[in-house]
Amino acid sequence: MTQLKRLLRYLLKYKANILLVLVANILYAFFSIFTLGMIVPFLSVLFDQVQSVATRPEFAMSSKYFIDTFYYYMGAVILRFGKTSALFYIAGVMVVLSFLSNLCRYMGMYCLAPIRAGILKDLRNDMYKKLLVLPLSFYSEQRKGDIISRIGADVLEVEWSIFSALQAICRDPVMIVVFLIALFSISVKLSLVALVVLPLMGFLLGNIGRNIKQYSLRSQQLLGRMSSMYEEAVGGLRVIKGYNAVEHTYESFKKNNFKFYRLNKKVFRISELGAPLIEFLCILAMMFITIVGFKLVPELSLGKSTQFMLFFVVFARLIVPAKSLVSTYYTMQKGLTAASRVYEIIDADEKITECENPKSIEELKEKIEFRNVSFSYNDVEEEQACDVLHHIDFTLRKGQMVAIVGPSGSGKSTMVDLLPRFYDVKFGEILIDGVPNQEYRISDLRNLFGMVSQDVILFHDTVYNNIVFGLPDVTEEQVYAAAKIAQAHQFITEMEEGYQTVIGDRGMRLSGGQRQRLSIARALLRNPQVLILDEATSALDNESEYLFQEALMPYVKEHTAIVIAHRLSTIRYADTILFVKDGRIVECGNHEQLMALKGEYYHFHEVQQ
Repeated sequence: MTQLKRLLRYLLKYKANILLVLVANILYAFFSIFTLGMIVPFLSVLFDQVQSVATRPEFAMSSKYFIDTFYYYMGAVILRFGKTSALFYIAGVMVVLSFLSNLCRYMGMYCLAPIRAGILKDLRNDMYKKLLVLPLSFYSEQRKGDIISRIGADVLEVEWSIFSALQAICRDPVMIVVFLIALFSISVKLSLVALVVLPLMGFLLGNIGRNIKQYSLRSQQLLGRMSSMYEEAVGGLRVIKGYNAVEHTYESFKKNNFKFYRLNKKVFRISELGAPLIEFLCILAMMFITIVGFKLVPELSLGKSTQFMLFFVVFARLIVPAKSLVSTYYTMQKGLTAASRVYEIIDADEKITECENPKSIEELKEKIEFRNVSFSYNDVEEEQACDVLHHIDFTLRKGQMVAIVGPSGSGKSTMVDLLPRFYDVKFGEILIDGVPNQEYRISDLRNLFGMVSQDVILFHDTVYNNIVFGLPDVTEEQVYAAAKIAQAHQFITEMEEGYQTVIGDRGMRLSGGQRQRLSIARALLRNPQVLILDEATSALDNESEYLFQEALMPYVKEHTAIVIAHRLSTIRYADTILFVKDGRIVECGNHEQLMALKGEYYHFHEVQQ
């Protein structure tokens, strides 16, 4: 129920539309009643069973008054123009009422359309924004395909459930209430007999709804798992084919797909049970009314009273909104299950939060300091429990180049990820110009850094748009200059459409070295205060790496750089080299100093030689 309330909050900005939908459906219900009311006099005229009403009835809020009034005027029409004219008169009234009824129904759906589309837009906006602000730690615990499934299939399921709820709120209850009022106005006794089946309906629907919710949750979870398998298959197709694992991968997917098939089959079978069950119970009630009606209400016996015929017709018309309301209930059960998965992301703890009254920063004026920094990806309460970084202390001054080297898994990338607050330190602090980085506005803080990682992320777009990504106000000359420093300009101009060449999904039309150079150009174009290169030249050949270093040196002298590398040729000329092992800085100095120590760095260097 909590999820439903949260979903219905999206309706607040569409209050005017909801009011119009409600009014349109009320009119639709009333016109439907009057349209149905025309059936009985039409049949009466057709079969020469017109009731004679000589005097105009006195006004009263009852169905008998309206029926007798209509027969009074119809009798006048028959006397003056004949039976055929009366038939055309009734048919004309029915056509007009039917047109007005269906026009109101369409207007209700017309006004409902912007609500339905708008809620889908708002929900997706909220979810996508949350996906962008969640910390990287969130994604290390989630399957990418499952997240995509939630923003796709689950949001659509939620949207359909909200749409069904709107119909249920704005149309079906109105129809049911109006029809029930009409039934009670015809005969209270018969109406009470008809309503005997309601408690039985409620009990059956409750049990069916609980089963649907249970199976739907398992079905949505399996769908998320299969979406992950889609994503992994596309991303890892080279490995799958290279290791002849096509059949293995297919069999794994087929097993999960069969489980999804079985669950969906149960959901469909159970959900489709409700509507025919309601229809059967209503028909049962109608037959019960027909039999019992003669005993309880002899004055409405069939063939003697058009009111009994009208009661029968209206009650039959009641089945449609009742069935629709049941279908809506089942749809809501599936939608609420999907909503719980959507809100798991929307309610996820952001962890990286901005402090009150954050400070602004536009440039690095003096230095960056790591003071006794310890870190773990898990929630830990004691410094000793940190398993990634331990007591990191070093200072990076403006204009310097600091290199971080060491074996894989030693915590090098984690150190630089703490600077722009992709993660927050667990113990200690990182100071930028003497102020903890958590006190700065996050957007300003991240503008200080230009990051190029070994895992290059490019988009299915042109070379030019990938370089200028996120920077609308740059000139072509600036783009070309950044590409030249990154040693990318030459291969770009040799491509078929130059800078306007589309590079494919994740830049798959480029080589690894070309992708890295584009990524470097993208970072340089931002002219960051601190350039962070995390194995950024690992895919470059020796000549390209040498040319890049030659072009980068003037830039570094005017700015600041942090370089993570395994190839020591990249960081030989760094002002300071930090050798990191098991999450600790074990050696610190320039190349000559560390070589003279003949310690970890020396052995690392000798192995490469």
